[in-house]
Amino acid sequence: MDKKGIIAIALAIATLVVWQIYFAPKPPPPGSQPAVKAEGTPGTQPQLSSAPTAIPAATATPVSIDSKAKTPTTAEPSVELKTETVPSPAVDYLFANLGGGISRAILKEHTNDNGTKVTLNEYGEFPIGAVSDQPGEDALGAYTISAHPENAEVVCERTTSGQLQIIKKFTLPKSGKGIDAYSVGLEVTFVNRGDRPYKSAGAYVYTGGAALIHKNDNPMYTSFDWYRSKLFNKDVNWFGAGRIPLLGVQTSPEKAFFSESADKISWAGVRNQYFATIISTPEKNGAGVWSRRFPVTIGDRAGFGIEGALVMPAFSLKPGEVVHQQFRLWVGPKQYSLLKKLGDEQDQIMNFGMFRIVSETLLTSMNWLCHVLWNSYALAIIVLTLIIKSLLWPLQNASTKSMKKMQALQPKMKELQEKYKDDPTRMNQETMKLYKDYGVNPVSGCLPMFVQIPIFFGFYSMLGTSIELRNSKFLWVNDFSQPDTLFYLGAGMTYPVNILPLCMAVTMLWQMMLTPKSGDQTQQRIMMFMPLIFIAFCYNFASALALYWTVQNIFSIVQLYLTRNSTAPELKKLTPPRKKR
Repeated sequence: MDKKGIIAIALAIATLVVWQIYFAPKPPPPGSQPAVKAEGTPGTQPQLSSAPTAIPAATATPVSIDSKAKTPTTAEPSVELKTETVPSPAVDYLFANLGGGISRAILKEHTNDNGTKVTLNEYGEFPIGAVSDQPGEDALGAYTISAHPENAEVVCERTTSGQLQIIKKFTLPKSGKGIDAYSVGLEVTFVNRGDRPYKSAGAYVYTGGAALIHKNDNPMYTSFDWYRSKLFNKDVNWFGAGRIPLLGVQTSPEKAFFSESADKISWAGVRNQYFATIISTPEKNGAGVWSRRFPVTIGDRAGFGIEGALVMPAFSLKPGEVVHQQFRLWVGPKQYSLLKKLGDEQDQIMNFGMFRIVSETLLTSMNWLCHVLWNSYALAIIVLTLIIKSLLWPLQNASTKSMKKMQALQPKMKELQEKYKDDPTRMNQETMKLYKDYGVNPVSGCLPMFVQIPIFFGFYSMLGTSIELRNSKFLWVNDFSQPDTLFYLGAGMTYPVNILPLCMAVTMLWQMMLTPKSGDQTQQRIMMFMPLIFIAFCYNFASALALYWTVQNIFSIVQLYLTRNSTAPELKKLTPPRKKR
C-alpha cells in the first residue's frame, strides 16, 4: 500500500477513534441510577400517530453481570416470581410467571470465557414476549404457566382487572439444527371477557434485553433495531447527552427512552456484538417501536444494556370477541447464514454498514474456506487475504511504477518549487505541465487505495460481528473475537501484551521502509507515525482483524522485494502527436 492509501485509511480510523472518545457517553459507576427520568403521566394511553410520541418509560433498575438475580420493578407486589425451565435441543428456556414470557434463554452450544453457557435476556427487566398496553406498565402481570414439553409448547395465561384475557402460546424448537434451533413461534390471543367494549391503543410486545457478555465486547454493537423498508437502529450511545466534539460541551440532555410510530414494521430486535433477539410479524403490520437503555457492570467495567418492544396496531373488542396476533421469535446467535434464511431482511441486524455487500461476500468466502481448510478460521483468514492481495497484484504493481516515476521527477519538481516559490499558481501550472510532458499520472498511486478501503472496512465490520470467530482458537490465540492477550504487565497485571497488533505494527513499518519515497522529508517523517495510530486503534480489537492486516502487510512486503530491483522506468518526454494538415 502506498503512503496515500495509508494516510486515507489512517484518517478514517482516527475519525472513528475521535467519534468513540467524544460522542460516546461515559458509563455510570456500577449501581448508579440513570440521570434522567421519563416525562409523562403514568396511566395515560399512548396514541399512535405519524409523528414520534412521548411515551412514559418505567424506571430502570441497575443490574450487575456478577449477579444472577433479576428484580422486577413493575411486578404485582403480592405475587412471587416463579420460573419454569423448558428444554429444547439447542436452548433451555426459562419462563417467568411475571410477564408470561421467556425470562432467560440459555444457549447450549455457546459458552463464555469462564466456561458458563451464554444466557440471553439475563439482565433485561421484561421477559421476551411480555405484553402490555403501555411501555413498562403492567408488563409484569402474573400469568399461569402450562408447559407441555412433549408437544414443545408453553401456554401462559392471565385475565386483567379489566376482564381482558391474554393467552400466549409459545411453540419451541424441536430441532437443534439450522434456523429451527433458535426460532420460537408465538401466538397472542386477546379475549374480552367483560360486559363492556375493550379498546387498545396498541399492544407492546417486548424483545427482552441485550447487554455486554464479555468485558472486551464493543458497546457500540449493543443496539435496538427495527426494519421498515430499510434498517433503523438506536444504539446505547444514542441515549447519552449530546456533546460538541473535542470540546466536550454538552448540547442536549440524556434521553430516558426512544419511541416512534410508523406503519409496516416487519420486525424489531435487540442485539449485542454476537447475539440477538428478534420479534417479527408475518403480516408486517407493526405500528411503532419503543426502547430504553439500562446500566450494567461486568467486572470493574460499567456499561449499558438495551431493551425494547414492537408496538402492534390499535384494536377494539366487543364483549366476547377475540383477536389473534402471530409472531416469530429469534433467540440466538447473529449467524448470517441462518438469519438470511429467516426472510424479511432479518440478516440486516448484522449491521455491516455501507460496505454490506463486501462484508457479506467476505463472510461467505471465509466460511467456505474454513470448511475446506480443516475447520480452521485462522487458515481461512490467511488464505482469503492472500487471494485478495493476489487479485490486486497488477494494480499494486502499476501503482509502484507510478511512484517510481514520481520519485524520478522529484529533482525537476524541486527546481520548479524554487523557481516559482513566490507564485503558487504558476508553480501548480508548471507542475501539471511537467506531469503531462513525462506521462506521469499523480492519481494512479491512489488506485489501490480506492479498492482497499472498502475491503478493509468490509473486513472490519465482518470480523467484528462474526459469531463463527467466537471461541475459535489457533496457536496462542484462544478466541479470534477477542484480543490475543498472551500475558499482562504492570502493577495489578493491568497492561495486556497482545502479539498480533505488535506484529501488525512491525510489518507496517517494514513495508513503509521499502515503499518508494515521494514527497518531502517532512511528509516522510510524518508517515512513520502511522503504525502507532493503527496499533492504538486495533490493539484491543478482535485478533482476527490484526491477523488479516498482518498477513496483508507481509504479502505486500514480499511484493515490494520482488519489484524493488526491477528496472527503473526511463524518464523521458513524450512526443506530442503531430497535428493533421
